[in-house]
Amino acid sequence: MTLRFALGWLASIVCFITLASAKLLFVNEVCRHGARAPEVDGSADQFPNGKGMLTASGMRQHYMIGHQLRKRYVSTQPDDDKLLSQKFKHDEVYVRSTQYPRTIQSAESQMFGMYPLGSSNPLPAELIDVSVPPLEIHNKDEILKKLGTDPIPGRFQPISIHNFGLYIDDMVAYGNCPYMVNDYVNRSKNPEIWQKYDKHFRPLIYKQIAAAFNITADDIDFQEIYPLSDILWAEDFEGIQNRYNFTEKEWDIVKQIQLPCLVELLSDNSNKIMVSRMINPVVEMMKSKIGLSYNQTLVSSFKKAKFLLFSSHDYQLSHILKFLAPTNVNIKWIEYASILLYELHSKDTAQCYGSKTKDCYIVKVFYNNDQLKLPGCAKLDCTFSEFEAYIAAVGFDYKKIDEFCNSEESLPEAKNVKLFEPSNMFLD
Repeated sequence: MTLRFALGWLASIVCFITLASAKLLFVNEVCRHGARAPEVDGSADQFPNGKGMLTASGMRQHYMIGHQLRKRYVSTQPDDDKLLSQKFKHDEVYVRSTQYPRTIQSAESQMFGMYPLGSSNPLPAELIDVSVPPLEIHNKDEILKKLGTDPIPGRFQPISIHNFGLYIDDMVAYGNCPYMVNDYVNRSKNPEIWQKYDKHFRPLIYKQIAAAFNITADDIDFQEIYPLSDILWAEDFEGIQNRYNFTEKEWDIVKQIQLPCLVELLSDNSNKIMVSRMINPVVEMMKSKIGLSYNQTLVSSFKKAKFLLFSSHDYQLSHILKFLAPTNVNIKWIEYASILLYELHSKDTAQCYGSKTKDCYIVKVFYNNDQLKLPGCAKLDCTFSEFEAYIAAVGFDYKKIDEFCNSEESLPEAKNVKLFEPSNMFLD
């Protein structure tokens, strides 16, 4: 064997090993719940589940998302090398939701798509007659016979959905931050913030929306028009279109009312607080997957998870997109069941084999069907060092978050925070 041949053979082996090692290491998904009933004015016949509740359409939306993510991330054969194991493992997947039935149910629907019937492990045959509760069960023998070795009919795989109260949750809501709550309250009451939108939208769509509800356009302002547009949106998705015959152009304007109502409720500083509290732990999880030093306390709840799902609202997604400020996508509104994905990949070059160098890892950010180009990244695919630096540059670290959240000027009005009902907040 000549030296040239030996070196060529060795290089080919190194290349093969390196290519084989390139893989997806971690994913975080942030989603909006699926289609839901209006918060107000919903017909019991048209929305039998109740005001604000997830509809059958919304359940299906998230089931289909889960089905697609299963193809993308879940191994379907024992020898597959995808992100997640063929069978559900609690230490691989962590699901968190805001404390609303529609977000919890959306997460459940999505998990059922990712781990459909047949996903759980069968019950060992010797435990069939043992795995029964101490409670006397009617037709026990018949039930056991039908179940066989299925723990639950169809071997359904239950998956935990973690959630906390609106004023406790310090990741996807307002928990422990009087500054942000106070900011929200003050801005929602400040007419100067909303006047420019009132001036813009009034001649375009107020008359049509008012006609849909048999009211006078002169009697409503921008903040009052948003709940009406939200009702129209919910009804339209369910095929209920009997209020007003909007043109296609008018309907686009109805939907465009959504974003300013959401993003203007928080100042730039509060936006940075909200999004940083959601994305800083994701950055730390990525560092842990690379093998870098990371803040273990910050991500202790997630343990070693490879897939994090945060089930939330258009409110969170609108603020994340404002924070990220992608340069290649013009987002006009947040559809039901919209999703944002952060993916961490290792590079497949020989120089990066076994390396913990930040530039040997890339972060891809997707919003629905589009990969987002972030201002701090040279290409669509961010190196991890670019991504980390960009998030640090536009966001707040936890020291800064604590300074703002507990600043003295935030406290007087925020002491009454519990007077503000969640239903009155734009967490739709």
